[in-house]
Amino acid sequence: MLTITIQVDRPPGQAIGIKEQLAMALEHIGDARVVSVTETHPEQMRIGGNDGTTD
Repeated sequence: MLTITIQVDRPPGQAIGIKEQLAMALEHIGDARVVSVTETHPEQMRIGGNDGTTD
């Protein structure tokens, strides 16, 4: 068995459509399925080194 990780640079909210497209593209290979899909939102840069912790 192979586990393949793919990163797709698309706007948030398109995860379901991309998952379906990947599943359809892999069908011809045989017994393949999309195991998980996660969205990673871009982080905003912080000025002054504030990491969100309190003193």
